[in-house]
Amino acid sequence: MAYDANKRSPRKHTRVVRGGSELFDADGVKLEPSDLQTSSQRSEDDDQRILNELPPHWGIFSERLG
Repeated sequence: MAYDANKRSPRKHTRVVRGGSELFDADGVKLEPSDLQTSSQRSEDDDQRILNELPPHWGIFSERLG
């Protein structure tokens, strides 16, 4: 019994639907912690972040340049 492609009945295509794993907020409905900060708090956080990212010796040499 040889294989005959014409005898096979075509299978119906079944759509595969998977739930998305992305956490994308398209319309801005979700409230983020940064939305509750005032501009002064945001500025302080930015200053602290910048100071933490600078190399440790930056503050020592910047005072002597002036």
